[in-house]
Amino acid sequence: MSESLEFIKHDFNLPNHDNELSKAGDVIEKIKNKIRILEIQQSIDDKVHTQIFEHVIRVLDYVGRLSTPAFAIEDKMEELYKMKFLHAPELGKKLWLDHYENVHYSYNLLKNRCYKLLEELDVLYIKKFKKKPPNWNP
Repeated sequence: MSESLEFIKHDFNLPNHDNELSKAGDVIEKIKNKIRILEIQQSIDDKVHTQIFEHVIRVLDYVGRLSTPAFAIEDKMEELYKMKFLHAPELGKKLWLDHYENVHYSYNLLKNRCYKLLEELDVLYIKKFKKKPPNWNP
């Protein structure tokens, strides 16, 4: 990538959440393994479904809260790219969006894994009981 096509170098003062994200990833893996065991043993019930569901939601909430500062830089980042790429606004917009997505990547990866776990948990429950899980009812 040539100099003009690299992400803008700017200190957005974002916290480094590598350790927290790594720990959240470890928790997600443990939950994933627990779901695999439940699948093999076919031992899911309402209580277990609810407990695992709530655990995944807590992890999802934690990662979401960690990502809050990344959302706060959107306007500043967009403005910097607009100013730098006045001569090529479409390129500036593309680079801004790519950079913004890059900032969110680690958070989104874990959030998406949580959503996948929720889906797998529900599928497991539906497969066994042929009905929606208890938390689907209003």
